[in-house]
Amino acid sequence: MFESKTSSFTFAFVVVTAPISHHEELTYAIPEAFQARLSPGIRVLVPVGRRKMTGIVTRVSTSHDLTDKNLKDILDVLDEVPIFSKEMMELWQWTANYYMATLGEMLSTMLPSGLRSESIRVVTPVKQATVKDSSDTSAVHGMHRPTVEPNPLQLSIGEKTVLDFVLARKRVATKTLGRRFPSLPIGKILHGLQAHNLLTVREHIPQPRQPKAASAAPAKAAASAPPFRLSAEQTAAYRQITAGVEAGTFRVFLLHGVTGSGKTEVYIHAAQTAVRSGKRVLMLVPEIGLTHQLVERAQQRFGSQVAVMHSSMRPSQRRAEWQRIARGEARVIIGARSAIFAPVSRLGLIVVDEEHDSAYKQEEGVRYNARDLAVVRGRISSCPVVLGSATPSLESYLHSRSGRYVLLSLAQRIASRPLPEVQVVDLRLQGRPAQPSRVDRIFSPALQHGLVENHQAGHQSLVFMNRRGYANYLQCQQCGEALLCPQCSVTLTWHRTNHALRCHYCGFSKPPPERCPSCSSASLKDSGVGTQQVEEALGQLMPGARIGRLDRDTIRRRGALERILDAWRAGELDVLIGTQMIAKGHDVPRVTLVGVVLADISLNLPDFRAAERTFQLLAQVAGRAGRGDEPGRVIIQTYSPDHYSIRAALQHDFSRFADQELDYRRQLDYPPFARAVNIRFEGADSEEVVAYAERFAESCQALIQTQDQAPEVLVLGPAPAPIEKIKGRVRWQLLLKGEQARALHGLIRQVRHALIQEFGPTKPRLRTIVDVDPYSML
Repeated sequence: MFESKTSSFTFAFVVVTAPISHHEELTYAIPEAFQARLSPGIRVLVPVGRRKMTGIVTRVSTSHDLTDKNLKDILDVLDEVPIFSKEMMELWQWTANYYMATLGEMLSTMLPSGLRSESIRVVTPVKQATVKDSSDTSAVHGMHRPTVEPNPLQLSIGEKTVLDFVLARKRVATKTLGRRFPSLPIGKILHGLQAHNLLTVREHIPQPRQPKAASAAPAKAAASAPPFRLSAEQTAAYRQITAGVEAGTFRVFLLHGVTGSGKTEVYIHAAQTAVRSGKRVLMLVPEIGLTHQLVERAQQRFGSQVAVMHSSMRPSQRRAEWQRIARGEARVIIGARSAIFAPVSRLGLIVVDEEHDSAYKQEEGVRYNARDLAVVRGRISSCPVVLGSATPSLESYLHSRSGRYVLLSLAQRIASRPLPEVQVVDLRLQGRPAQPSRVDRIFSPALQHGLVENHQAGHQSLVFMNRRGYANYLQCQQCGEALLCPQCSVTLTWHRTNHALRCHYCGFSKPPPERCPSCSSASLKDSGVGTQQVEEALGQLMPGARIGRLDRDTIRRRGALERILDAWRAGELDVLIGTQMIAKGHDVPRVTLVGVVLADISLNLPDFRAAERTFQLLAQVAGRAGRGDEPGRVIIQTYSPDHYSIRAALQHDFSRFADQELDYRRQLDYPPFARAVNIRFEGADSEEVVAYAERFAESCQALIQTQDQAPEVLVLGPAPAPIEKIKGRVRWQLLLKGEQARALHGLIRQVRHALIQEFGPTKPRLRTIVDVDPYSML
């Protein structure tokens, strides 16, 4: 896929940032002016039909095997030097193959939007004659230039609707018209309006905005922090990692350290060794909030050599950072999931912090796992990879037990601080007054007393509730009807702060009705608890406390996440309420109490990873307490106090939990003892979705029997997804399990090919999503 360039090459093979029929590569002629500049890994602008798109040159040649000799020319070369190295080209191809995506789909995933130039069709009005519509012959549009001989045109209602919209906007993309008027034949209408010389449609390539600054993260002076002395455990881990850095060899280390044991300092010290030897470091974190915290520490050691990449940056900032990395100006690159595709050369170390976190798994588009790709990239680049966590994923833990990964342990907190004391409150045994207040409904007496006492002592408290909104739903007390989303098979969450019922899957929102839509009763009542209600109850429990809330609703505005976390770390908030965002990696020494309002939310999900997620969340959020000089305390409220995941979290015992959960997974032949691929079928027509899902499953079974693969591949389903409808699309799924990913991939490719022969290359209104190594079964 990657060839060297010589000046005699006259043809280029290009992959563009979109799937193009069955072709992975398109062939173009290289104009003489570009021949000296073109090489594999460089971006080019090429014509694709009527559009112009960004592509990456995969290879160059003196000949091609196409019968059509009239090849189109490359329009422009967009880079001075290739932004994809040989190693990045290999990662690109491996990822597309493993996650069963086209190279174009994978390229669109890898390149930031600011580096993907693509023409759009733009519609603008033409000033000319008076126009009439078919329903009102006296209607006159806003055309101000009179004609000598008026000749009013008869327009259909659809044509008039589109024309009015364009006249009001002056300039509209055809994609916008398609989204605004989904029931209208936009292409046919535009053709007619162009024929009447009322509109023009042109190809336009938007020019990317220039960033305000060269780097998204303002540089700080290096070495401003006092030297940190590693403990004996940290030193032992650091030495093993740096031996791999100095030797330039691929090896995977699982750094299993309890919360507060100083994993970050091990990362930083190993990174310093890599940078001193002229190499570069890639550090991944699961959440933007953790990126902010790690960047501050890294800038204290590396100054302006730090580059940052995450999804909350503006496209111009991401483009600037990407290009700075590609030019080799950054030595330490820190980012969330997508940073695994940063164009880093001379890699000496890759770090994946909180490696267990599900945020590393992409759940839209190509469903890659950045943690797993970090291991692949380390192998390709011949550098060590460090996976760090207090609660490792069972996949990584099993690899460390088998010897595939090297296990490094940090069993003690820094300065031998004790792990927090954990108290479990059995909600089944809690007595309730006849008419409990909101405070009594949410907080047990133990948690109420703990929060008040901690506040009076001048310490900070963290309250964990993994459900946002005010209440789960509104329900009629007369007929029992709950208010549902019209587009999704879920209840609407009651957001009292915004006085709105909102769907967290499709974004649908409406004010609450005064009466039940089913029986007209005025007895609608909220049910369940969310972070907004917890915040309100805390205000009643502790009127003088400074209370903050951290969830997806409070961080919608740019910079809100950083402002909340900065106030929290500065001690300007006494209590912080939040969802799972507050459970990850935050190090605030004054936090001495953590309260978990309801530990059962993640435990009751219809997913084989439910117990693992519950243990990880509880252990991680508990680890936020007692990280300073004062001891920490954790109070967990639950209806399932005897569940093994909760008992293990109570005792900070990862090994105990892992052993029990692995036994359970082994018996059911679930990952990590088997490989899995979840295939989801989505469409607006329920019968069509079900029929196609069943046909896919039948084809799988037939191929398995034909090829005698019965012991290797198991087909489960098809069945409705746990959330059967989202955004108006019905969802069914099919789960394939097997010992080897290769067998699963081969089977799916054969079935896909057979169904393309049967139904054609595309099936209208139906989408098939292949999720390799799925993390969420919802």
